[in-house]
Amino acid sequence: MEVRQEEFDDRAGVYAVVHAAFASGDQTIEPPEVGLLQKLFTCQDYDPQFSLVALDENVVIGHVIASWGTLDGKHRLLGLGPLAVAPEYQQRGVGSILMQAIHDRAKERELPGIVLLGHIDYYRRFGYEPASAHGITPSDQGWGEHFMVKVLNAQTLPTGAYRYSEPFGC
Repeated sequence: MEVRQEEFDDRAGVYAVVHAAFASGDQTIEPPEVGLLQKLFTCQDYDPQFSLVALDENVVIGHVIASWGTLDGKHRLLGLGPLAVAPEYQQRGVGSILMQAIHDRAKERELPGIVLLGHIDYYRRFGYEPASAHGITPSDQGWGEHFMVKVLNAQTLPTGAYRYSEPFGC
């Protein structure tokens, strides 16, 4: 397996993986995560260095993306999601490898942290914890502990109200 920065030519494979990973029972209905991803790729907060693919012999089997959001409209902070792995590759560590790769990229660029909205038990194993404990509040208070942060540098992590990039609509 290879992990690298996503390229434009990967997009059909990325969309297929995201569709398969998030599809409900009816495969003909496009999951909202596919539309979100399409909007993220064209928004001003898209940063290609934080869009990574996992490949198995040049076939996309996983994808993770983080886009820029803001804290109190002043400080830029990455918001992660969606993370997707093709169903036939799930439970094989692909998601964990993608998460580690995006964390490594953020650390290399000396970023203070990454936020996400997700499943508490799944993301806790990657070092995510409730963002509110670090003074970061979500745009929707109903998210509660599901809005989390991975602290990469506590000394430089800003606080305030977080707003995802525009395609998230929140």
